[in-house]
Amino acid sequence: MNGDKQTASILIVDDSETIRAKIKKVLLSEKGLFDFFYEAENGIDGYKKLLEHKIDLILCDVVMPQIDGFKLLLMVKGRPELKDIPIIMLTAEGDQEKKNLGLQKGASDYLTKPFDDFELLARVRLHLKLKLLQDELMEANKRLTFLSITDSLTQVYNRRYLMKMMVNEISRSKRYRSDLSFLLLDIDNFKVLNDTYGHQTGDQVLIDICIRISRSIRSTDILARYGGEEFAVLLPQVPLAGAEKVAEKIRKEVAEKPFQINEEKIDVTLSCGISCFIENKVDTIDTVIMEADRALYESKRSGKNRVTVSKDCLESITVHEDEAEK
Repeated sequence: MNGDKQTASILIVDDSETIRAKIKKVLLSEKGLFDFFYEAENGIDGYKKLLEHKIDLILCDVVMPQIDGFKLLLMVKGRPELKDIPIIMLTAEGDQEKKNLGLQKGASDYLTKPFDDFELLARVRLHLKLKLLQDELMEANKRLTFLSITDSLTQVYNRRYLMKMMVNEISRSKRYRSDLSFLLLDIDNFKVLNDTYGHQTGDQVLIDICIRISRSIRSTDILARYGGEEFAVLLPQVPLAGAEKVAEKIRKEVAEKPFQINEEKIDVTLSCGISCFIENKVDTIDTVIMEADRALYESKRSGKNRVTVSKDCLESITVHEDEAEK
């Protein structure tokens, strides 16, 4: 527990102030074992402390008024954010039945009262070490998950995650008949920018463009780096007309404000193609992307720095609207 150790906290739940004091004294005898000590005289107070503070280990008496140790144990194990906290139960000598019951209900260990100081320290050390190792593993897994779905340069989602979310959102649109739109954006003349100002400047432009796009969309929308200088935005529950407004907002956000890179002010523009989910026509990942790509190509062909809506999507929407009016 030396060096760059994590801060650790313990909750001692016992209706005897004397026992709580003795436990704390024993644990304080090992310097640096815990940074924070919390105490509770019953299960209700203990549960409140758990909700108020980050607790790494619980020492809990079995027999207490109001809510006893077993009820508190069940309450802790019933909450996802608390269930991994190790709980060492304190039981009376020879009460083997209660010890077994505690372990069956999820207790990590038990100590018999009156407890031996050395045994208390040894068991607490063991379960605290396991808890901190478990926390480190969970953080490492979160980091790995983040890295697996994030573009390393721009820190927005990567293509892999985009594809996963497109599967989910298309399925949702089919099930609930909800709108779903898709934007494909490409930086105009990016090769010229790289050749003129260097790849470091090009990388900074990519990062800054993601920042600007993020400011122009909702937190529920999905922005991903599609590849190279191409970006994609998935817009759940947004119809084609709404997607066109979003795309135009992004285009203006990029085109109307030069990028300040060191001492240089650089003008950058985007071209955009838009498609949308249309049942029985544009209702797969491939067709949604293909229609947006066709529209993006039209934006490039027509002079760049513009937004183009997929003709097939637009015509299908118009047909559906006409049929609905009839």
